[in-house]
Amino acid sequence: MIDSNQSSTLVADPRASLSPAAVEILSAAQRVLVEKGFTGLTLRAVAQESGANSAMVQYYFGSKDGLVEAMIDSVFRDDQQEAATIMKAVPREERLRRFVEVLRTLGSSRSFPVFFDILPYALRIDGLRARMARAYEWYRQLKHNWLAQEQTATPAEDEVLLAVAELTTAVVDGLAIQELIDDTVDARRAYALLEHMLQRSLPELLDIGLPKTAE
Repeated sequence: MIDSNQSSTLVADPRASLSPAAVEILSAAQRVLVEKGFTGLTLRAVAQESGANSAMVQYYFGSKDGLVEAMIDSVFRDDQQEAATIMKAVPREERLRRFVEVLRTLGSSRSFPVFFDILPYALRIDGLRARMARAYEWYRQLKHNWLAQEQTATPAEDEVLLAVAELTTAVVDGLAIQELIDDTVDARRAYALLEHMLQRSLPELLDIGLPKTAE
């Protein structure tokens, strides 16, 4: 089983070491990104939105890339931590139902527009792409731990839980995209189906392991 301490420290919250003024600058940067898009995310625009000056923005974050790095590390932080708190208190018999409910809540987060604006840029820059990969690893580890809780999993069980974490991370992202671009999409249908599939298949998979993949 993945160590819960590892998942909590894999991506450090940059806000923990920032002053209140710097945290406000970071929040202002997210607002600018959503309103003006990535090309409109400039140090000057962030300074105007936050009430600081460009020199102060540069002092705390260095550059636009520094702001983007901090947003990657913090954009889903509050949502994920709130979800982790909920899942920690869920009894075993309710775990899958509440797990899917938590995924649904994450999928409707207002943080997704920020995330999707950053993603194309991050894919083109090695350092930011690595930063995004590290954030995704954290998301997957959290989901793994929500399902496993404090139980010790065998290597085969651990592989199943990691696969579920990978799949459900993709489901949340994909459904969030559909809801953002099409007001007629109701993701509740898909999440209901996901819960049904997990309820039926996960116990068996934990017992027999993942299907063998072709070489």
